[in-house]
Amino acid sequence: MSDIRFLNNDCANVFSKDAKLERIETGFTFTEGPIWHPTKHWLMFSDIAESTQYKWSESDGLEVFRKPTNQANGNCFDQLGRVITCEHASSQVTRHDHDGKLITVLASHYKGKELNSPNDVVCDNQGRIWFTDPSFGRTQEPLGILRDQELNFQGVFRLDPDGTLTVVVDDFAQPNGLCLSLDQSQLYINDSRGNPCIRRFDITDDGSLTNDQLFCDIGTEGTYVPDGMKITDNGFIICNGWHGILIINPAGEIVGTVDFAEKSTNFCFGGPNRDWLYITASSTLYRIKSETTGASMIPGSSS
Repeated sequence: MSDIRFLNNDCANVFSKDAKLERIETGFTFTEGPIWHPTKHWLMFSDIAESTQYKWSESDGLEVFRKPTNQANGNCFDQLGRVITCEHASSQVTRHDHDGKLITVLASHYKGKELNSPNDVVCDNQGRIWFTDPSFGRTQEPLGILRDQELNFQGVFRLDPDGTLTVVVDDFAQPNGLCLSLDQSQLYINDSRGNPCIRRFDITDDGSLTNDQLFCDIGTEGTYVPDGMKITDNGFIICNGWHGILIINPAGEIVGTVDFAEKSTNFCFGGPNRDWLYITASSTLYRIKSETTGASMIPGSSS
């Protein structure tokens, strides 16, 4: 039996009807933030609750990348292939050099107040870093440190290469996953609370966001809420929600699901041809073969 539930034939553009989940590693507590290095061919991901980041590859298996991590969550690569990480317990966005041995703080405060708990992050071809800043790391003890919130909003930020930190939108209940369009002219952001949905914005030349549109109303049909989000090379959006993962066509219609018994949090495309979807699902790391590919995770790279 397939692990894919087709709601519309468009789903075949992303997964075949006989695609099956493959378990890679298990025994974790709350995994998140997977990223695939396109030339070194390793996967890195976080276990938030255990304050650990892991690396996994076909050749070397599983190894610790960094511990402790200040309960790291989302990760991405910058233009030089360095890991950028969101940390819940420290309310920081950091950069890793020398395989995680040197950590540089890129953002920690906005107008003198601590960020909430940076969650998910992407870097664009101009070297700008975009990240969401919900309050989960201040309100859920296994995923952070219980403490008062200093900012009076849960926003989305843009960090420019010169270090300037700007709020680009501040009216989300709990902004969570985000991804850029294929041409990087638009930013997709999902909301995990209030009205669970994905909103799409146009990115102007100066980096501000305009033309706020509802791309997909996720609703509350199942157990889980919007979380990790990626775009495929054929323009489909993949987003956590309902019972696992939602497949959404370019028109914003949910056309299929990948169902999980435990909470699926995030995913990324990887493998030599970028046609495997690697999935963090609480205690377990999975992968499933895709009929499409995902863009390189290092901005500007064609690898």
